[in-house]
Amino acid sequence: MAHGARETAAYRGHERGGFSGFHPGRSRIHCACRFPPSRPWLERNCLEYRLSFSVSAIVSVYNRFELTKRTVASVLAQTAPVSEVILVDDGSFDGTSELLQQYIAGEPVWREKVRYVHQENQGQAAARNCGIREAKSDWVAFVDNDDLWLPQKLEWQFRALERFADRSGVCFTDAWFMNNPQMKMTLFQLAGRRHDDEIGIVEDPVQYLLDKRKAGRALPTWVQTVLVNAELVRSIGGFDPALHYGEDYDLVFRLALKTMFTFVSMPMVLIDRQPVEQRHTGESAKWDTAEFRLEMTQKRLEKRLRMTQLASRELQLSTRIELSAVHSERANWFLQIGQYHEARKAAVAAVRIYSCHRTVIKWLLVQSSPRIARLLLSTGQTPYRGT
Repeated sequence: MAHGARETAAYRGHERGGFSGFHPGRSRIHCACRFPPSRPWLERNCLEYRLSFSVSAIVSVYNRFELTKRTVASVLAQTAPVSEVILVDDGSFDGTSELLQQYIAGEPVWREKVRYVHQENQGQAAARNCGIREAKSDWVAFVDNDDLWLPQKLEWQFRALERFADRSGVCFTDAWFMNNPQMKMTLFQLAGRRHDDEIGIVEDPVQYLLDKRKAGRALPTWVQTVLVNAELVRSIGGFDPALHYGEDYDLVFRLALKTMFTFVSMPMVLIDRQPVEQRHTGESAKWDTAEFRLEMTQKRLEKRLRMTQLASRELQLSTRIELSAVHSERANWFLQIGQYHEARKAAVAAVRIYSCHRTVIKWLLVQSSPRIARLLLSTGQTPYRGT
């Protein structure tokens, strides 16, 4: 079956609600998605993978017991089994903590494979770092407790890593989005990326992530699809707990500075994209405020700028352009809420980091006539539109 046909088959199964028949208490996922059948030589390789690729799946949990059960069941249903599943409960308050511990005690497969760790609420980065510290395997993978793995995810990732042995410490895959009729596409399609080979290698992942031709598109490498060498992710310090938004982008970028990436071009994860008010609760509810997102994005890009001071001029320039755009957006935000002094400061910062005709025009207008700048912004008639 051709690559495109496989994607179409998988998508049709997902579109028909292929996972609607999934039963959390069972060991396998029942879905309409179809992927290439395992061949005898591949099955033999899977046995070898189990000997050389031990994997800890780290699930960050915050409430939502029933969704967590489905997620863990999809991880335990892998054709290339995980060594362990680490549930890091980031301070659940809806009874999930007690229910998970009871379920682990009552289910033989869970009792054998699943470990439960509780911490006070510190955010997803801290929860994942706890999982990294607890992991006993050579490789780790990250799962949000509302996402699902398709059964052959690890099997295909092991194939990719084995083909490019000693060259890559990271493997990512494509993904489908679910629970959102407006996102009937794959992650790679959203990011504007196409890979004709089923598996392959990205020799310059930094350039791949920051490709100017894809400016404004989603990043193609989401941490929910990543399988990473445990020693490597520990060597870079794991996730940055100071970032409460975009910490996954930060981790992927720092990994790109250290190793080549391998990929599986078929969707192997179902990523939940239901309405944000249902997905974002507790600490993550902040993600839906423009001010918070801009603040965290600024912090992440400032960190990248410091990290890349000795890097290529092109990488420095790319980071400066992004950071300038964030300051420009902050100026827009402050104009909208009438904080003109803060808007002026943000416009100055945008010009200082990267000066172009748009940022200069905005700076002049905000400095001289912030009320006019606010009016133009509200009507979409700004001469600096796009910044």
